[in-house]
Amino acid sequence: MKLKKILLAVFLTVASACVVCGFGKENPLRVSAATLANTTSFTMEEGAAARIKTLTDKNGNPVESNGLRFSAEISQTEYDALTAAGARFGVVIVAKDLAKDVAITEETVFGANPSFYFSNETSEGNGKISMLHVANPACSNIDKDENIEICGSLVNIKTNNFTRSFIGRAYVAMPQTDESGEVTGYTYQFAPYFGGDIANNTRCIYYVAQRAVEEESSNADALQEKYIDVFAQTKQFTDYNYKYTVIHHYNSVKVVDGKTVHSEIYQQTETLYAQLNSQVTAKPIVKPNEPKLENMNFILDVVDSEPTQSGRVYAAGMQVLHLHYDKASEISEDHKEHTLETLVQDFLDPTKADENFHLEMVQKDENGNVISGTWEAEKVLDENGKQVAISLTTYSPNKKDTDPVLAKEFFESLQAFGVESITFQFYTADKNSDGTWTEAKKSLKFTIQESVPITICRENGEVESIAAGKEVSVGRYDTITIKLSDIVQQDGSMHDVSFNILPSTTDNDGIFHFGGITFGFPTESAAAL
Repeated sequence: MKLKKILLAVFLTVASACVVCGFGKENPLRVSAATLANTTSFTMEEGAAARIKTLTDKNGNPVESNGLRFSAEISQTEYDALTAAGARFGVVIVAKDLAKDVAITEETVFGANPSFYFSNETSEGNGKISMLHVANPACSNIDKDENIEICGSLVNIKTNNFTRSFIGRAYVAMPQTDESGEVTGYTYQFAPYFGGDIANNTRCIYYVAQRAVEEESSNADALQEKYIDVFAQTKQFTDYNYKYTVIHHYNSVKVVDGKTVHSEIYQQTETLYAQLNSQVTAKPIVKPNEPKLENMNFILDVVDSEPTQSGRVYAAGMQVLHLHYDKASEISEDHKEHTLETLVQDFLDPTKADENFHLEMVQKDENGNVISGTWEAEKVLDENGKQVAISLTTYSPNKKDTDPVLAKEFFESLQAFGVESITFQFYTADKNSDGTWTEAKKSLKFTIQESVPITICRENGEVESIAAGKEVSVGRYDTITIKLSDIVQQDGSMHDVSFNILPSTTDNDGIFHFGGITFGFPTESAAAL
């Protein structure tokens, strides 16, 4: 719904440290026994807003200004009743790092011995916490609607402080009078934080701009230019990494009344750092660092994890990614089928090829000189229109050999799903003028560059173990199997697996198909899956 707006003295100057410099004044006498009207509708609105418009001075000249605005709302009925009784409104704003564990309450802000002082209204802090006080609005009813919005802003924030978080909270002050009607003090009621959580009213100006740009709001371009682009020129952006959090949820799975119920039995939190605004993806941990779970096997829950596994690094540590796991012994057949379907679909999705392959490659000319190149990925369909492979294609002429690479991230994701091995086919094909493919009856010679042994199952059923680094020929219908345990390094991480491919004939134009993919699960968990 539309809100009436009461803008509270927003044109204050923040010369440094993102809070108004100055000092506070002594609080008015208050009657502690007095109570406020039952303002049930008075509450903070979620988040904060960033200023876009350029202000003008008294001569009409443009003045560049930024601002972070916190808002509360109250119903028209309750607002009218309170103002008729002489109530006044205000907003207080404090830097999160200054407030630390001190709550914003009537006692800490307006009490006899407050924890905060109003930096814009006094000359002495006396060791207390600096807080901006936006008070005594000039109430102005803009629209005829049922709710009124009360706003207070922190303005002219220095660029270096764009990622500094602030807490905003509105209040209503109810006058207390003596028998003669003279005001002797005030009783204060603070608006509850949105959803009852202070985090919902803690924001930095950069994060507000980030979310608006990410959600492609109508003012996204203006916020990008005013905040994102400006901060990108600072040392705070280029020289620092910013925090994001990954929470791993380990669950037990039960079926209750025909419905699957996930009950969390353990939670593990990681604090990580990356460049601001970069895209990050949480890496699964199927073996949590918890002794009581050391004999339990977990598998990533694809459905619950996918929407929250990746995201942008936000300012102020606002990005929290979530991964969900289920005990392998308890997951259903449907879960297994969905897991396998998801693995195959993701792997054969050309748009995700760069996640599974390193599409940069090295190719060599006839003289053995290295030429940089790039793979292109697309779907390969059979005669019935079913996808059977993904093609990795390079169109440079006269290629003698190329190096496609399976990325370690791909193997790490397989491991998270409980996969023990991967089986696939490498083969060549010719592309027709209509965009279809014709199977090429050509074998390939290839060498796995890393120290990874493989198993080849020939078309005639013979099985052959191939030592790492040995050149081997494979036919169109031969399959290659890699065990994930063979590519785990001593520190527990995995490494890329690259193939040096050399066509057996000279007329191959650098098109290789990767298909026939299947995944193997450990014997002990196969029954459970």
